[in-house]
Order: sequence, then C-alpha cells, then structure tokens
Amino acid sequence: MTQSGKEILSARQVGFSVDAPGGRLDILKDISLDLNGGETLAIVGASGSGKTTLLGLLAGLDRPTSGDIRLIGAELKSLDENARARLRKRHVGFVFQSFHLLPSLTALENVMLALEIAGFDKPRERALGALDQVGLSHRLEHYPRQLSGGEQQRVAIARAFAGEPEILFADEPTGNLDQRTGESVADLLFELNERHGTALVLVTHDMRLARRCGRVEEIEDGRLVGRRNGAVAGASSA
Repeated sequence: MTQSGKEILSARQVGFSVDAPGGRLDILKDISLDLNGGETLAIVGASGSGKTTLLGLLAGLDRPTSGDIRLIGAELKSLDENARARLRKRHVGFVFQSFHLLPSLTALENVMLALEIAGFDKPRERALGALDQVGLSHRLEHYPRQLSGGEQQRVAIARAFAGEPEILFADEPTGNLDQRTGESVADLLFELNERHGTALVLVTHDMRLARRCGRVEEIEDGRLVGRRNGAVAGASSA
C-alpha cells in the first residue's frame, strides 16, 4: 500500500512537440502538476486537447520535449527506455479504453503473464487473489472472446492492481462500455483504488466519472486551463 502524502508524481513546465508538414507542432505546453500517494486526479478535455499524450508522458511511455517529470522518486529524463520499463513493471498499473487482453490466454493467464514479466513471486496466487477481488473467480479459465466487455475490463483492472502499484494510469476506462456496465466498472476501480491506497491519474471526457476524483484538471489546446471541483457524489455531466 502506498504511503499517504508521499510524492508519487511531479511534472514541471512539461512540453511536447513534433515535427509536422507545416512546421513544429506544440501538443503540450508548460504543464505542471503534482500527485501524492492515495490522491486521485482526473484530466479532462476535448478530443485532441492533449490529455492522452500527457498521460503517456507522465507514465514514462514517451519523453517530453521540455520540462521535467519525476515518477516514484525517479527523474524520467535520466532513465533510458529499459530503465523506464523496469520502473513501470514494479510500480505502475494501467487500464485502457481497449482492454488489451491477449486473446490466446485465459483471464487467469492474462493476469499471471503481467506478473511474471514484472518478476513477482507467486504470480498464480497473486493473479487468483486479484481476479477474486473483481468478482471473476468463476471466469478464470475463460478466454477474452468468452467474456463480456465489462468482464474483460474487470480482468484488465485485476491485472493492473495485481502487482500493488503505487500509481495507476487509466485512459477512458469506461469508454467502450454501456452506461450501466461503465458505472459498475467505475465503482470497482475506485473501490480497489481506495483499498490499495494507490494514486490515480484518470483521463476521461466523462465529467461524472472525473468528479469522483479528488481533483479535476482541464486541458485545452495543450495547456492546463483550470481546476474543477472533484469528489462530488452524483454530479451531473458537464
């Protein structure tokens, strides 16, 4: 369990640019934010605003063009790709809009594989416990094609929490689900996040989901433009 109040993530004046046919394209500009253990942060914005790009940079999946990011005590710019991958394996969990389950593996095997790659002891026991927490003990030997969308996302959540990460990055985790199933999956995500004391960075366009986080930051045209209120039970969508 992550120690509450411990700095987990810090970004300072982060920018990200790419070369485009029309010249240099600035996707992110002067982004600064912090997140401590147990805190939850939602990043909202229109499609193309840069929120998914920002999530990738914060998780060390790519390098910023400018600025500094510190994740789990490590300066990401000082780490090569392999070192960043090792950091993610042991300390970071991911949940995506697309479930990213391997179709040739069962639910149990999908969770076990992530644990084995990260080098955890007793991966089968950990995977069984994680799948039990998401209510899928009766689906262990089922393949993704035999599971509903909600069940597949529950497997993905089990996989994300099985290694007891210090921070979880979630990109539109309910985006491929109907409203009722999405609400059930969201309930599970926040329940497990609180139980494990994990820091959470959530990217979404759904303000009802975003407002369940303690903080909500809005991104527009690559910049953080303001903070909205979070942790409002039953808030309506904006």
